[in-house]
Amino acid sequence: MKTGIIISASPLNSPDILYASGFNATDPFIFAICGREKSVYVPLLEYSRATNSIKGGIGVFEFVGGSIKNTVRHILEKYPDVLWTVPADFPYYLAEFMKENGACIKCPEGPLFHGRSVKSADEIKKILKATRLAEKGVRRAETIIADSSVDSKGRLVFNKKILSSEFLRMQIDLEIVCDDGLAEGTIASCGKHGAEPHNNGSGSIYAGQPIVVDVFPKLRTCGYWGDITRTFVKGRAPLNVRNAFLAVKEARDFAKSIIRSGLKASDAYWSAVRILEKHGFKTGRNEKGDYGFFHSLGHGVGLEIHEDPRLSPKNDRPLEVGNVVTVEPGLYYPEWGGIRLEDTIVVKRNGCDTLTAYPTILEIE
Repeated sequence: MKTGIIISASPLNSPDILYASGFNATDPFIFAICGREKSVYVPLLEYSRATNSIKGGIGVFEFVGGSIKNTVRHILEKYPDVLWTVPADFPYYLAEFMKENGACIKCPEGPLFHGRSVKSADEIKKILKATRLAEKGVRRAETIIADSSVDSKGRLVFNKKILSSEFLRMQIDLEIVCDDGLAEGTIASCGKHGAEPHNNGSGSIYAGQPIVVDVFPKLRTCGYWGDITRTFVKGRAPLNVRNAFLAVKEARDFAKSIIRSGLKASDAYWSAVRILEKHGFKTGRNEKGDYGFFHSLGHGVGLEIHEDPRLSPKNDRPLEVGNVVTVEPGLYYPEWGGIRLEDTIVVKRNGCDTLTAYPTILEIE
């Protein structure tokens, strides 16, 4: 039996169809592979744009009968006796429709296109552009913190108003949107909120407390993501915060120094753990919650903000040339907050290239 792949989705929700076709659209369309033939079927309104945007070697057609269902029926008739692979998010109603029309379907676990984890030179350029956009967001945050005064209660004051996580996050996101990026989930988390790695932050921002700024925009035009985290303190940082910052920076930099093609992803993770433990920072759980370094060292970045490969203790697969991953160790303590420092790198044969160019500083006067 011949094999094929069929996807029906909008690129807004499906990195697989965007990767396969190179076509970014709002409405769902269909991508199909059978043998050496690749085809895209789009709504009438998108046909002209698709013919100018689709990757080479892919046939472009209008929906048959103006609908996705009719088009799928046409594909099944054109390619009979095919075992069709569909992604995990394939519409259930379409899968049932295909089976009712005699199709055989399988839905494998994991990525539909394993090649997505190895980036081309063009993809790396797009991720670099998204990384620069992320850095613009961090720069805006640093500038606002620097331009803020401190009131009698230790709160930061910007433009005569108490500076909040919500306002800082809005300013970061505006910086990104004004440069044709999309920002969602930006983190600007102060003090104890920063002890929870994905706490977006809320309320007043205080001097002398760590401020975790994690910015991960997507380029609107092509769908590639960037990712960066920096941790700042307004004024003088307490000794425990400064020591944690230095340990996290050393762990990040050492992990980057050993990453290369062929290194097991888990080895990169454990290298960071050993550095943190060398400085006395243990990981565990108490009545207040988790503490120490309790997440993976990093993740792949591309058409998804979190994708393969994962730099986790459970991933013993070797890294490959062209993997783009984050390196982001952190330390988190419910009593005072968190420190995280994140760079994005490209794996090379004998090392790695760092895409992130933003400086790593802690204290902002």
